[in-house]
Amino acid sequence: MIDGKAVSGYNRVMLPNDPYMLLSAVNMKLRDSDSSLEDLCADEDVSVDEVVKKLSKIGYTYDEKQRKFISV
Repeated sequence: MIDGKAVSGYNRVMLPNDPYMLLSAVNMKLRDSDSSLEDLCADEDVSVDEVVKKLSKIGYTYDEKQRKFISV
């Protein structure tokens, strides 16, 4: 969506900047559709390291077995 108008080919919402909203969005996407954190980040065109760093600042780490970010 650009300037409130739907644009052909753009059907995804950017990941939130706020770390707590990002946590919720990433865990939801991991649960609902993406097979791994790497796949999710590739789909969203963001760096895995960037997501991991941002969420580690609020006390979360990625658990590969559970496929979600968990509190440390």
